[in-house]
Amino acid sequence: MMLSTLLTGAVIAISFSAPPGPVTVETIRRGVRGGFRAALMVQLGSIVGDVTWCAAALIGLAPLAAIPWVRLPLGAIGVVVLVRLGAAGVREALWPSDQKPAVSGMGSFSEAGAFRSGMAISLANPMAVGYWISIGGVMLAAGVTGMSAGQTAAFVAGFVVGTVAWALLMAGCFRWLQGALRVGSPLLRAVTASCGMALIALGLGLGWQAFGPLL
Repeated sequence: MMLSTLLTGAVIAISFSAPPGPVTVETIRRGVRGGFRAALMVQLGSIVGDVTWCAAALIGLAPLAAIPWVRLPLGAIGVVVLVRLGAAGVREALWPSDQKPAVSGMGSFSEAGAFRSGMAISLANPMAVGYWISIGGVMLAAGVTGMSAGQTAAFVAGFVVGTVAWALLMAGCFRWLQGALRVGSPLLRAVTASCGMALIALGLGLGWQAFGPLL
């Protein structure tokens, strides 16, 4: 029973992490420039948000995010985070290497900045809210919610193992790309700009999804 609970957590983690989304785009944007460590820090930062939403689903709080006064501010934060990171990507493409303006905070290309960006995206991502609201029923049917403390710990452990395994896999894809893409090269700038514009588009799309029905 404990092993099956752990495996359930790992499967749910991978099913949540694998579909392309804002975290994947940000991982690509950081990874093509900073390689394995930069991509890994984005993924590890996103795990903070993943585990937070997982815990909310386990204790039955995820549906609260469907309430308008909770969902709308969360959506607004998500839009700001994605557009800001997207703008940082476009700015980096226009002013590569030492030519770009100084960037600080979660938009910076430091490892701490990469970690913060991954964490901010996963915590404020409305798609994560929708996922955990929908998966809550599946978890209830599978007997995941309402478990003993030991079973809950096994599920969370499996979830963390699954997300970390996916993080290492994603980051590993960029180990060789760092050497293949020279800083300031046209290809690197094109990839960076594309990721930046994709993040902006995702942010605007999420904004329309959150606020469009109110217009």
